[in-house]
Amino acid sequence: MRLTPLLIVPAFAFAGCLATPVQDSYAIVASKAVMDDPAWKAATVDVLTAKHPGAQVLVWEANPNEVKAELAKTQPSFTAFAVKPTQAGVSMTIALSNLCRALDDDPYVDTFWGVITGYDAESAKALSEAGPISIERALDCAGCDLTAFDKAWRYTEDHRGTMNFWERGVTDKVQDIPCDTDNTQGVLERLQKDNIQFMTTSGHATQRDWQMGYSGPNMAMVHKDGRLISIDTKKQPHPAGSTEPKVYFGTGNCLIGDVDKPDCMVLSWLKDGGARQFMGYTITTWFGAQGWGTQGLFVDTAGLTTANEAFHFTNTGIVEKIRSYGIPDMMDFRFTEIKSNGNFPVTPGLQRWAVDFAKSGKSAPEVQKALQERVGHLHDRDVVCFYGDPALDARIANGRWTVEQPKMDGEALVLTLHAKEGVRDGTVWVRLPGSWAYAPAVLKASESLGQPDLTLDNMIRFPNAKPVAGETYVVRIPGAVRKGK
Repeated sequence: MRLTPLLIVPAFAFAGCLATPVQDSYAIVASKAVMDDPAWKAATVDVLTAKHPGAQVLVWEANPNEVKAELAKTQPSFTAFAVKPTQAGVSMTIALSNLCRALDDDPYVDTFWGVITGYDAESAKALSEAGPISIERALDCAGCDLTAFDKAWRYTEDHRGTMNFWERGVTDKVQDIPCDTDNTQGVLERLQKDNIQFMTTSGHATQRDWQMGYSGPNMAMVHKDGRLISIDTKKQPHPAGSTEPKVYFGTGNCLIGDVDKPDCMVLSWLKDGGARQFMGYTITTWFGAQGWGTQGLFVDTAGLTTANEAFHFTNTGIVEKIRSYGIPDMMDFRFTEIKSNGNFPVTPGLQRWAVDFAKSGKSAPEVQKALQERVGHLHDRDVVCFYGDPALDARIANGRWTVEQPKMDGEALVLTLHAKEGVRDGTVWVRLPGSWAYAPAVLKASESLGQPDLTLDNMIRFPNAKPVAGETYVVRIPGAVRKGK
């Protein structure tokens, strides 16, 4: 439901007030196959239940939609879907993406979700019991902002022979450092000696491999029996496992997030690479709104969002973009067939729109660009999977923002954000602790955050924020009533 009431007021207005912290709610949705297997149930449902006291447990047999009515009643803040690897992959991703947007009458995500699975029960347990990840060290292979981290390295397909390096308080800017044109040993050193906690990748990939070779021969990462193996340019294999808990974004990779069988790239990262959360495309990618959008939001507003929040905020932005096009059957589109040579979803309504747009006097390049944007957003909406506990607090340490736990002050829900050194102009998203209904009120936005353009029951978006370092922003939502049981 689209909502409009909130007040953004100076922090001093609440000095000394007595407020009660608001807890998030949690649901565990397990397949019957998981529940019927003692090892898998113990590794997932039992661990998550102990980790999140009071969590709702639901079971489905043939299709996750079987639990839709119960989820709609409770409107949990987070939902973990526990499945066996043979149940994961592209079809499950599309099903969950659509299910989690269909729990009320708006088209946006209603519960922040994540998939709990693994190469085996033991690796699924590692996801279930994962603790908070305070990200200080990063390995970037997709071109993100290194200065968001305490220490970060970059190797990418367009940086052969050069490594980028940043260390807060040591380097005054990102350094260009000569290195081998074969990045195998550099990547392994970052993984196994520097214990990086965040990793991004782009370049060629499938369910079987990741290649860093657009601009010439370079390393590749493959897997066997759930173990990661780095292959250098001389075709020599090197064990590539690492144990440091980390977040992995397959930002620009095709297929790397798909589970076509248990022995695949994403499940090998979860088992052998220390990944406790993983975002990746389950089909080929070409537009990249979900992957690059999630990476950009997470890094550029460092500390403001968790990895899972960045994923869902980005997806909500994609849905809102599709809605804004005003072509009804785009909102209703569902993937029913996945093609191996590329997926370009064009609805009848979108076809008619393109014809009319061309007839309006637009040039062929203008029509092509506008059509690509619409098809691209539709492509990305449902096909990127997020693996791991969705409630896991995995965020960038010492970032540009800090966020306090939401509180109730009388009948008002209060959200508090602190802007720190390095905050930047741009979009600011804030998650509410679950889904809320609240009465209309006069909106008084601070000049720095600006007017919100999306005030939903579980999140708020400020699209043109100009935060000031050192300021505290209090978002006060009067008359707030929590939805669900």
